[in-house]
This record gives sequence, C-alpha cells and structure tokens, in this order.
Amino acid sequence: MPHLFASLAKLPNFPFEIGGFVFLYRACSLRDARLSVIRVQKQGLYGLYDFCILQIKQEGGDLFKAQKSTRPLPVGVLQKALQILARFCNVSYSNLGAPSPYFESPFLIRWDCFDFPRFYHLEIGFGSGRHLLNKAQKNPQETYIGVEIHTPSLEQVLRQIELLGLKNLYLVQADVRALLEILPSGCLSLDVHFPVPWSKSPNRRVFNPQTLEHMRAILCQDAWLWLRSDDEPYFQQSLQLVLDLPCCDLQVCKNIDQDMVLSKYEARWRRQQKDIWDLKLRALSPIDRPCLPFLLDAPLHFQAPSKQESPHLWQQGAWIQQNCFLNIQDVLEYENLWLLVLGLGDWLAPLNKMVVVDRQKGIIEYIGGLPLNTKAHRQAHQHLLEILQEENCG
Repeated sequence: MPHLFASLAKLPNFPFEIGGFVFLYRACSLRDARLSVIRVQKQGLYGLYDFCILQIKQEGGDLFKAQKSTRPLPVGVLQKALQILARFCNVSYSNLGAPSPYFESPFLIRWDCFDFPRFYHLEIGFGSGRHLLNKAQKNPQETYIGVEIHTPSLEQVLRQIELLGLKNLYLVQADVRALLEILPSGCLSLDVHFPVPWSKSPNRRVFNPQTLEHMRAILCQDAWLWLRSDDEPYFQQSLQLVLDLPCCDLQVCKNIDQDMVLSKYEARWRRQQKDIWDLKLRALSPIDRPCLPFLLDAPLHFQAPSKQESPHLWQQGAWIQQNCFLNIQDVLEYENLWLLVLGLGDWLAPLNKMVVVDRQKGIIEYIGGLPLNTKAHRQAHQHLLEILQEENCG
C-alpha cells in the first residue's frame, strides 16, 4: 500500500484544498498520543471519495499511510493524496513513485446509486476474472455481478471491462458473508469457484449454514449454485451442509472437464494433477425474501450533550451478543468532533468502520459510506446510539 515516512512534516492549516483534494481536519487519538488521522475528500467522476490517512509519530519522523477501513478504490486516489502531503514533508522514503493518473470505473458498484437489475448472475471471489469476463462476453444480454475483497483483483478486472468494452458486468468490493443478506432475489446462477479454504480459520469460510441459506434465498427457481474446490476437507464440509438440508437436488463430480475457460489457478492445478471437485445445487422453489434497502436503514441522530467532555468510550470494552458485537477501539478528537474507530457486526463477518460524531449537532456519519443494511449492523448501530446517549447524559 502507498505510504511515506517524513523526517519533518509541516502541513498547511486545516482545512486546505489542492488539486481537488480537500484535507478537512486532523483528529488526535485520546488513547495514543502518537496517532492522528487526516480526513480527506475528493469528488470523483462517479461519486465522492471519503477516506482517512494515518499520521503516526515514530522515532525519527512521521509515517503517513492509509487508514485501512476507509481505503479508497482505486488505490491511486490514496496515492495522489499522499503525493500532495509529500510536498510539505522532508521525505526519507516512500513507495509512491511518479505521479500518474488513476482509473475510475462506472462498473464499480456504489450502493447509494446502483440500479439493481431484476435478474442477474453472481460470482463470488472472481480472482483474475477469467471465468467471469468470459461469461459476460458470451452473454451480452445478461447482467453479471462479481464480488471480491482483494483490491488488486478488482482493479485488474475493472480495467479488463474497459478494454473489452463490456456493458453488462459490475463489480463490488465487499465481504460476501454480509452482502448475501441484503441482495435481492432474481439470481440466475451463483458461482463460487475455488474459495479460500481457511483450514486454520474455518469461521472465515464463505460456505456456512447462514450463507447457504442466503444463497438459496436469492436464487431463482431451477437456478444453480456451483461450488468448485481443490481442497477435499473444505469440499466435504460444504457437501455435508447441503446434505443437511431437508431436501435438495444436487450433482457431485470429481475431475470432470467443464465447458468453461480455466482460471490460472485451475490450469496450474491440472498440470500438477490435483483433484478438483464440483458441487451443483439446484434451487427447487422460490424462497420469500423481503426487499430491504442496501445501506444501513437506521437513525443517524442522537441528543446533543449539554457539556463537551473528552469521552472514554474505548475503555468500556466490547459489547458482545450472540449474533453481533460492537467494539470501540479508539476515539480521536477534533474540535467538536469525535472520530470513533469501530469493529462491529456479525462475528462471522466482522466489519471495521470509522464514525464521526458531531457533538454539537448530534449527528453520526460513517466515513466512506454507510455499512450494509444487515441485522447485525443495525443492532450494533443502535447500541452505539445508546452508548452516546449514556455518555451525554453522564
């Protein structure tokens, strides 16, 4: 990731604007005096980039790097912001390179403005994108959506969409374990090809009883869920999850050639003569699924406090429930604002976010956009409001 280390940093007074980048303020941690956060905004071609840069005091100078949970896509936006800050620093070292234009794509889904199609095909964890791109090319009348968490893969495939002139393929960066809960029905096919088996952390696997339920709920009648894996223990566990269903129509294959373009990983595994398993599950009948907003549907206001005191929210410890949690990891302060560093959501799909609390106006704002409208996110958000109310009353 882009970063720089400066032996001396003399930044302009906040706020300041250079090249369309607005550096709004610098908030200082109440937990660690060495840490501060610079909030940055930039209006892009297809939406607002809203992110934070960490400034960490170390021996010999300051380190500037991305605050991970707000990191923008494309990463070139972050790189450009750091290059601007570098103008006011004696840079000891960096990996920023020469200034270069960054690529913005209309095919990266932004939930606040995306018009979701009635019917769509979904691929989870598309990696290099060979299979997904090939399907979209062959079926230009169909809409395809790819989900990936890995930033370089997303940027690579977004460029391929542009080069190939595709108009029917959209990508989203998200933890699919949370995303599946809010996707609408109408999925014509669902591909999960060679997911990471997470042998040492099985709780991180894409396939679990909860996600399988959501996958079945979004599939149209007679549509197929297709899992491929080269990891036999992972495949056997996934197969058992399907067999535990009250009824199912499935196909299981081993080392059967499929009529499809090979990913680079599958091509390598075939050369190594590794076994490859396929599981295909047919949706037998539609499952009722309410249509919910994509983004958090909850109040963003609280009663403003009568007195302004530095909070000790991070000393409270985590709020833990059976299916959700909220952990305030740090509080940073700038004038009437608190910036809360949060971990929240479902234990199986934890989310990190930064929240701005305006103590004068009684308003909460999520930097980089609202979280997805999952039940766990709503519950954690509601508890955050309760904590702020208690803090203010106290």
